[in-house]
Amino acid sequence: MDKFVPLENERVMKSYFESIKKIVPEIVEIVERRYEILKNISYYQPIGRRILAEKLSLTERIVRNEIDILRNLGLINVTENGTFLTNEGKEILEKLSNIVYDIKGLEDVKARVKEILKAKDVYVVPGDADLNPYVLKEIGILASKVIFSLIEDVKIIAVTGGQTVKEVVDSFPTCSFKDILVVPARGGIGQEVEKQANTLAANLAKKINGSYKLLHLPDTMDEEVYNLLIKKEEVQEILNDINNADMLVFGIGNAIEMAKRRKLNQDMIEKLKKVGAIGEIFGYYFNRAGRIVYSTTTIGIKLEKIKNIKYMIGVAGGSHKAEAILSLGEIKNNTIFVIDEGIAKKIMSLEK
Repeated sequence: MDKFVPLENERVMKSYFESIKKIVPEIVEIVERRYEILKNISYYQPIGRRILAEKLSLTERIVRNEIDILRNLGLINVTENGTFLTNEGKEILEKLSNIVYDIKGLEDVKARVKEILKAKDVYVVPGDADLNPYVLKEIGILASKVIFSLIEDVKIIAVTGGQTVKEVVDSFPTCSFKDILVVPARGGIGQEVEKQANTLAANLAKKINGSYKLLHLPDTMDEEVYNLLIKKEEVQEILNDINNADMLVFGIGNAIEMAKRRKLNQDMIEKLKKVGAIGEIFGYYFNRAGRIVYSTTTIGIKLEKIKNIKYMIGVAGGSHKAEAILSLGEIKNNTIFVIDEGIAKKIMSLEK
């Protein structure tokens, strides 16, 4: 499986980089900057210099100089419509991923974060989605590879909604696992249908040539309606599948952000703030100590069932999600996290 983790024959290169960094320390800044430029071009091409400068938070002068260098190296083409990667540029960018991983010391970061979270495993991609949205795509690509490496041992996959999980599904390769059933882990949230669990479950099932079932219910409802719906045979059937999933792919939310997405009233949002709600998954709100301080009445996967799930894949991007991940209590111990460098380093900082 192709991933950012350095291969054995690349470890010698790592020692070379350490030596070079001592002699030419500015090389790290140059490599990282040009990597970010090439990565942004690859995602947004054709892209103009001004927009590229804005995305990178660099001056147009610096971007212009770098563009000239990269063009002379044959890595990009500059046209009236914008800047494109050449074939050589694409090849170099792919190789740079491992190099950047090494020079940033992300292997050590990964090991430390895994230790702090006491997680089943941790994967880290370079960058911070809070600063550059394309990093979410990188998380999606890596998470899809992690899932693909485990999928032969799976019969039922449950997925939540959200942008990061959408990136995972969008990145998943077309393949054939006809015996796998994909289900939404819960009902729908908000108006963005393309990010809802139902849509993502159907899309993933089509990618793997599997089957799917949908849960045509809102994520949150009052208790009276919940008690009525939960008795319906078709609801019972899909809930049974959801709670017997072998794999759960889920996003991790900031408590207050998720409360607003669920359109909880302002009084409830203030209450969540007062009780110290930090993180949210599956409608459960956690405080910094990892205790549940509030839960919504929702049809979907139940917290007591997830301890039986073989593969928990938690995906998140952006350093502001670090506290939310730390708040998940014992759930962290059974989870494989795919996160970005921003989250990883913030977790290390908070731990100190």
